[in-house]
Amino acid sequence: MSNQPYFATYVQDLEQDPFDAIDFVERLAWRMTSGKDEIDAQLDGTMQTISARVVHLGDQLESVHAPRARAFEALQLMKHFDEFLADQPLNSPIFTDPDRLLESAEMIQKLASISQELDKDKFANVQSRITHKYDEIERLLIDEFIKCHDKKKMKEIAKILSEFKGYTHCLDAFVERLQTGAFRSGNVFEDILNLCEKANPLLEEIFPNPQQVMAKLVLNVFHGKLQETVTGRLKEIENDREAYLNNLFDLYSRTVRLQHSLQKFKCDSDPHFLPTLTRSIFGSYLATYMKAEQQFINEQCSSILSRYYESKGHQKRNIGGALQEIKRDIQARLLTVENYGGETYLSEEVAINILQETKNAFARCNLLCKKSDAIKMTESLFDLLVQYLYKEHVEYAIEIALAGISLAEPKSEPPSNFPPVVQQSTAITHLFLKQYEDSIHPLTKDTVIEDSIAKKKDTTLRNIENQVNKGLERQLGAMIGYVRFILNTEQKKTDFRPEDEKGNTVTSKACGMVVKYVSRQGDRIRDCIDGGNLIAVLSELGEKFYNILLTHFKSFTYNESGAYSLLMDIGEYKKCIATWKIPSLTKKFEILHALANLIGADAKNLNEVCSSPLLVDIDRNLVNSFIQLRQDYKSAKLNFNLF
Repeated sequence: MSNQPYFATYVQDLEQDPFDAIDFVERLAWRMTSGKDEIDAQLDGTMQTISARVVHLGDQLESVHAPRARAFEALQLMKHFDEFLADQPLNSPIFTDPDRLLESAEMIQKLASISQELDKDKFANVQSRITHKYDEIERLLIDEFIKCHDKKKMKEIAKILSEFKGYTHCLDAFVERLQTGAFRSGNVFEDILNLCEKANPLLEEIFPNPQQVMAKLVLNVFHGKLQETVTGRLKEIENDREAYLNNLFDLYSRTVRLQHSLQKFKCDSDPHFLPTLTRSIFGSYLATYMKAEQQFINEQCSSILSRYYESKGHQKRNIGGALQEIKRDIQARLLTVENYGGETYLSEEVAINILQETKNAFARCNLLCKKSDAIKMTESLFDLLVQYLYKEHVEYAIEIALAGISLAEPKSEPPSNFPPVVQQSTAITHLFLKQYEDSIHPLTKDTVIEDSIAKKKDTTLRNIENQVNKGLERQLGAMIGYVRFILNTEQKKTDFRPEDEKGNTVTSKACGMVVKYVSRQGDRIRDCIDGGNLIAVLSELGEKFYNILLTHFKSFTYNESGAYSLLMDIGEYKKCIATWKIPSLTKKFEILHALANLIGADAKNLNEVCSSPLLVDIDRNLVNSFIQLRQDYKSAKLNFNLF
């Protein structure tokens, strides 16, 4: 073949030692162009031929160089192994020259790997020598890495050390150096985050596995400085339950925030790495948290109530005692009442304190409990809130107020403590409902206890509403009873049958006393109750007042002057009720005034008076009953039968 000499020369060039690839390519190109310096501009295929052969050459070079390199490496390994095999001191420059530490490290690592495959009985001595040198070089590398501040050299050392068994010692030492002076601000959480943010680019630049180093750094600071801080602070206040719980919540919440901030560094492929670290620090504290929280809320709420009643000089009674005790109380109330000096024994401040304590507890529970435990704990805390806020405080105060309202007809002005109790219990319920919506319902929503908690809330508020309604009914009954007492004792027959035919020009004494009392009670109610409840209560009071006046006026007979006095009294009553601004009540008292006008109207005009717009729809029996109160009713009876 014509190209045989060419290939013979090609093979000879490849086998040259030392082999120079650049020189080889130049010689090849010269031969292919027959020594010409110029190439035909038409490109007749020569360049394509050269390109193809150069590519082929590259493949040939790679196939030749790899075996040559492996053979050379194996030769060097055998030579150095012989050194260790011989019972003589090492004399190769690679092991004796300190400047060739990195080369010696690479070599000893390979020798150590090979020696582990040998028979231990036959090669125990050489294995021991290699291990000894391995440990020596490893220590030198670690020392060199620690004292080095050249990041480029540190990177070279770290790359080699990463193959050594003691690589973790290198990382430990580096992590310790990173922490020098890192904790000086007094805020360990900020210090840890700042440390990691500063260290991250350095680790990326130096280490072949920066995530592993970051994980070691985080592990070190969590189990070191952070755990020391947590343990120290909680140990210091372990006997102060409130401070302990507040600090546990603060430390844990800040650790969780730090944990989330550190996720950006991707310090470990395991997503549970950081949460596991957090649990390892707080695990023992979280295990006892629920019991400590329940004890604290019990003690704290009980203490809040005790301090309040002590400040009032009040010894709390067992209002809801045995049945016999209740019967004795009822019998006693028929004769006397216990007013407690007008004290309601309700406090919005107490309610706010109890709500705040439980609000903090709900927040701690949501953070510190496992999800399954948090549900159970939330219900337990809600039960404690209901117990202390309502059963021990609001319901107790309502019962105390009820005990202050006599069931018998009052002969003196009855205490009017109940409207303020309604006002305060309503305000407390508003606070309770706000906390329920803000702090409790979000924790129970879409959980197995959502319906149970809602039912307990509704039942509690319904009980309060029933007690309040009962109290208001009894309070209104006492008010009307006292009005009846005033009218029965102060209203004289002569008020409506005066001997002086000119009549009175002022309202009766009884009217003055009643108006004064009713006005004062109306104002008190308006001060304490609002909205639809106010209209309902005043309407009820106004209805009762109207009925008692109706009955009262029908018990007298009137002369002409007396009828005028009656109209004056009713005018005052009407004026009093008008201030309540309830149209239905205002109309009722206008009707009452119209009915009273039947008594004083001239007999000739009676038909016209009976047909007034206010009386046109009134029961004719009621109309007739007022006509019968006229002094001239009997003598003119036939004239009034039309009505």
